[in-house]
Amino acid sequence: MWAKIAAAFGTPILAALLVVGILVATHHKVPPATIFPSVSPAAHLAESPTRTNSIPPGPCMTGEVPDHFAGLAVKQRIEANTRTFREVTGHKPQIVEFYNPFLSPFSERQASEVVKEGEIPLVQLNYFHVSVRKIAEGVYDHHLIRYARAVKSFACVIVLSLGHEMNGWWYPWGSQTGITPAEFIAAWRHIHDLFAREGVSNVIWSWDPTHQYKSPAPGKVATPASEWYPGPRYVDWIGLDGYLNYDINSHPQNFKEIFGYELNDIRRIAPHKLLYLAETAVSPGPAALKQINNLFAGLSQYHLAGLVWFDALGRADQTGKLKDFRLQQKERGNAAALYNKMLSQFLGRGA
Repeated sequence: MWAKIAAAFGTPILAALLVVGILVATHHKVPPATIFPSVSPAAHLAESPTRTNSIPPGPCMTGEVPDHFAGLAVKQRIEANTRTFREVTGHKPQIVEFYNPFLSPFSERQASEVVKEGEIPLVQLNYFHVSVRKIAEGVYDHHLIRYARAVKSFACVIVLSLGHEMNGWWYPWGSQTGITPAEFIAAWRHIHDLFAREGVSNVIWSWDPTHQYKSPAPGKVATPASEWYPGPRYVDWIGLDGYLNYDINSHPQNFKEIFGYELNDIRRIAPHKLLYLAETAVSPGPAALKQINNLFAGLSQYHLAGLVWFDALGRADQTGKLKDFRLQQKERGNAAALYNKMLSQFLGRGA
């Protein structure tokens, strides 16, 4: 009898000690109370007409799936930039995106900074200085196995994206560099399957093409995103990248102009996947307030789950000046206030 009682009490105590051990091993003291959308790992899914509301198991995930979420993308100083962004916009991000080159180890320090604040890391793993073809052939498997095991040991859920904006022309793994969609897909599936063999279950796979699909200028060629889609068993989320800027005639761009074609193209091949903007922002300028309104109107019109604001310096404009998308800049005070208002409505928290 006493043995049964001891077992009844001992089991939860051992489970609690196990969770504490995991948290200590991953540099966490308390599991953040995160409420965040998710799906089951893509390795176990075919295309489904419904979105699951389950949260992947682990010490860093609790709560139900909200209809909408928001986040920010940073290049450096994650904690400081996240804190400043939160102060300016009045909203705590649910996801923080950062960028890593393929051959680097898993960035546990950066991911831990994000998780410590109760947010989910979105890691953009970019194919710099490697061959996409050789990834598919297994040449980098020793590195990938170490990376996969590090992610598994991290225990907290991460969102992982591979070679984002692959259908554009500006990256060495892009559509104009001799890489074919078939080769990109083969590399993606190889990495995904390797993670599955290593028993990694805390990854949400996010496929992130660019909005570009045509030639806006001579020598610049992009292709429809659908050509690069790895398939429903290999993708959990789909994140589209794009910005509301000004066209070559200095006219302000709108949501439909930037995202309409690719959203329709993606929905045709993946009608039931969680779809969001994985990297977006509005350029500073006279039309910024109107474009922020239009950005959120587009999110609702196209039934997107969320957006990740690019909180950093972007590429140079036609004059050679770097575009500054950061809302915490003093000259963008009105834009930050409007973003706060529109995001509150989008998240269902009122004006």
